[in-house]
Amino acid sequence: MPLAAQSADGWITHADARGQTPVVLHFRREFTLDRVPPQMRVEVTADARFVLLVNGRRVASGPSTGTIASWRQATLDLAPHLKPGANVLAAAVWNFGDAAPLAHQSVATGFRLIGGSVSTTTPGWRVNIDAGHGAIKGSQQIPWQYYAAGAPEAIDAARVDWNWSGAKEQGVGWQDASPAPEAAARTLVADPLPPQLYQSATVGSVVRSSLPGAEAFPARGVTVPPHTTAKLLLRQPAMISGYPELDVSGGAGATLKLSYGEALYDAERKKGDRDAVGDRQLLGIFDTFIADGGARTFAPLWWRTFRFLELEVRTGAEPLSLAGLRIFETGYPFAQVAKFRSDDADLNRIWDIGWRTLRVDAHETFMDSSYWEQLQYVGDTRLEMLVTYAVSGDARLARQAIDIFAESEADGGLVQGRYPTRDPNVIATFSFAWVGMLSDWAHEQPDSELIRRHLPRMRTVLGWFERYRNPMGLSGKNPQWNFIDWSGQRWDDRDSFPSWGKDNGSCLMTAMWVGALRQGAALEAAYGDAAQGEAQAALADRARAAIREHCWVAARGLFADDADGKVFSQHMNVFAVLYDIATREEMRGILERVTVAGQGIDAPAGMYTSSYYFAWYLVRAFEHAGMSERYFDLLSTWRDLLKLNFTTWPESRGETRSDTHAWSAHPTADLLGIVAGIRPAAPGYARLRVAPLLGHLTTLDATAATPHGPVSVSYRIARGKLTATIDRPEQLPGEFVWRGKSYPLTRTHTRLKLALQ
Repeated sequence: MPLAAQSADGWITHADARGQTPVVLHFRREFTLDRVPPQMRVEVTADARFVLLVNGRRVASGPSTGTIASWRQATLDLAPHLKPGANVLAAAVWNFGDAAPLAHQSVATGFRLIGGSVSTTTPGWRVNIDAGHGAIKGSQQIPWQYYAAGAPEAIDAARVDWNWSGAKEQGVGWQDASPAPEAAARTLVADPLPPQLYQSATVGSVVRSSLPGAEAFPARGVTVPPHTTAKLLLRQPAMISGYPELDVSGGAGATLKLSYGEALYDAERKKGDRDAVGDRQLLGIFDTFIADGGARTFAPLWWRTFRFLELEVRTGAEPLSLAGLRIFETGYPFAQVAKFRSDDADLNRIWDIGWRTLRVDAHETFMDSSYWEQLQYVGDTRLEMLVTYAVSGDARLARQAIDIFAESEADGGLVQGRYPTRDPNVIATFSFAWVGMLSDWAHEQPDSELIRRHLPRMRTVLGWFERYRNPMGLSGKNPQWNFIDWSGQRWDDRDSFPSWGKDNGSCLMTAMWVGALRQGAALEAAYGDAAQGEAQAALADRARAAIREHCWVAARGLFADDADGKVFSQHMNVFAVLYDIATREEMRGILERVTVAGQGIDAPAGMYTSSYYFAWYLVRAFEHAGMSERYFDLLSTWRDLLKLNFTTWPESRGETRSDTHAWSAHPTADLLGIVAGIRPAAPGYARLRVAPLLGHLTTLDATAATPHGPVSVSYRIARGKLTATIDRPEQLPGEFVWRGKSYPLTRTHTRLKLALQ
């Protein structure tokens, strides 16, 4: 029976691969062209992942991480990679099952390519199982930390068909591809994202070696003698996400282990100075390779994140030559539009590190940690989106996040706390952050259709919390995880913060609900159902009144976390200020009481304090209270991190698990928005407001992205005067604000000379 009739949906597989994971399949199709057509457009996808090669050259990979309900397929033009005469189309397809990143869903292993005579709906595709390539769960290598990212891979060179994508089929085990109708049980959608980066990057330098002469590797090759164990430790200039490729020859039976680390650990498993080497050790995931004596290139199929890379070689009776090492950087292909350069070198470094952290953590989705989890969490993603709006202006990755969280469902109304995922994770409070994403989008982006499309989903989210109000009008405990911050709360102790009090009422949860209700009401008023908006605003007012009645502790001039008046946090009081639960007269005093002058984002003793993540909300509260001048003091927490030579920002304070956490990167957006002062002044970024906060700075040159094009500013302070130069897109009207006075930006290029006072 022809393959086309067997598999009209186009999914193919290996007959023996059904239900087998981990598994790596090699597909190939040979075909001849009299001439190269002007176009050969194809749609391609796989379960779970693929790399596509044309005539031995890598041309695409994917699919972008999606879900069973929205499985992504890319459209490619193969014509630029073809030649007259014989051609080979080949694909490596793999499914690592439970060992794969937790974000990767699966139906059944398969490959699908649709386009003309090379479609997988027509005969001619051949397939083989790569018996030499396997994978295990990363938790087997690092059980002492939560790990949900890429699987450690193992390659046995003697069992690999190294010519699988070559001009002619060789080796044994090849057979005609089999139909895989079971793999079609999903909904295919066009991939909304551009191809991920795949570009050559620096490989760093050897900082420690047990092998004489290896210091020059990889610029010069090095040979490991027989019966030798050798280690080479390389350090990147900065953290990177990339694909490593190691060239070796000889050394049949030798075992090579390639380990990856964000930082090195001392004997007490502490990190400290991220540049330090000494006798520190790399403790992290690793890929394993067994040489077969030939000239081979060992490369894992999935990318890695690392600052340090350690190569350990154990040879047998033959020497092994390390011929070279390459790194191909990957990630979402953001184009950097923005810049920030001032006469404060620390601020410049803070800006740069934040943008690097975002890029290392942004791929086919935003990620909380590209090393440890590779999962898109709502709370993290909201802040990451804001950085991309300001620095790149590319909103496509943000759009996919809003859409895919809306697709998720939990407990009859909430969005999943992280999505996509194979393991449901319900964080009730992150549904508030998803409403915040919509509010941010409405302010920053001109596309209001996205808001209108998600208003019904937003109503479901906001309504979910109403059922849990207690008789006092406060939010009672719900059955899900109410994560607030890594501040006194650990993943295995979810009841300590927020506090509920003896009457089962959380002032803190109620305050968050008030904020989301008000955001929802504003969105309804602008884009949806005015009556819905009025109802949400009225509900927010009643909840606010309950908080003021039961949670305000006049003796301390603060809001308590619960009606018992015994537990206090920065978090509760930040929301009280930010969402106007506090009066304008109370706000300044509250913020002074929940921070310590000269100590950055720290709270006084006896009070739950902000992490780097929650500090974004703390900054918003200071702005809302008219206290933006405190921003430079809050940034001292990031200045302190510079002393430890971070190249990307960490997850949490103290001995942090992750050194690559973009929820800590929000200063990169705020240095543009608060310090350089470049902000939207109307929904959809319809107007521009430039209102700098220069503090101690005397020079600053900055550019921020907007949906209409870049806005650039230059500030110079000398002899009691500010010279400000502003360049804006013609279609973006706006104003410059200085010392409370507004100056219309009537031209695309404006130069002002103003008194400092």
